Formats: sequence, structure tokens, C-alpha cells
Amino acid sequence: MLIFIIIGVVAILAKFAYDRNKQSIKVTKEGGMKNKYSLLVDYIMSGDSRVRITRQTSTSIDFCLSNAGGATAFFLTQTFGNLTVQWKMHSPIFGDHKFEWDFPEYLDQVRIVARINNDLEKYQSNVMSAHGFPRIDDLY
Repeated sequence: MLIFIIIGVVAILAKFAYDRNKQSIKVTKEGGMKNKYSLLVDYIMSGDSRVRITRQTSTSIDFCLSNAGGATAFFLTQTFGNLTVQWKMHSPIFGDHKFEWDFPEYLDQVRIVARINNDLEKYQSNVMSAHGFPRIDDLY
């Protein structure tokens, strides 16, 4: 019985590794993350001339801007059929904040940028206001 469990676990891990490698090859064939999501990359990079790509793999790309006022980072990660976008901010004045979106892999990037921009504007407006943090229902 224990042998069957071990064989099952090994088979699941092997399938996951195979699928992950297959996804990595697919993104590479599509020109890599920077090319595949070029509009989104340009949007993030255009926010400030000091934004830098800090890490890039075949399925993810990370951006960061840091200065005396804190740090802001975006993380784009290609997952099985989806794009996950994370935004994290650390500020000595406003504290730590984060937001995460999941989009279908081939969703129009103009729509992705519009959604991220809209959500962040609402979120930051609420953080800056005296009304406190937004309820998640107010964002959608």
C-alpha cells in the first residue's frame, strides 16, 4: 500500500514538473515575458524613469522602484493559463500595502492595464483619504 502512495506522489510531482517545463518553453517561444506582455511591461516601466527590472525568468518578471520614500514593486507571473500581477508598496509613512490580480493569459493587455490603473487609483485614493482603507466590495 505504501508503495502505491509513493508511486502516486512521484507521478504527480513528475507531471507538475513536466507541465511547468512545457509552459516555460511555450512562453519562451512567444518571445519571453518581456515581449509577450510588452504593453504591460511598458506601462509599468513608464511610471517612473527609475523603475528597474530586478529579476526575469522564463515565466516571471519583477520590477522595483525604491528610494528614501519607500519601495514599490510589480511582479508578473505566468501560471497555467493565467497571468498573475502583484503590486506591493512599502512606505515608512503609509505602511505596507499589496494588491493582486489574476487575468486570463491572452486577455487584451489594454484591458489589463486599465483594470490595474483603475484599481490602484481607487485604492491609493482611499489610503490617502481620512476615510481609511476601502472595503473589497467598493473596488469591484
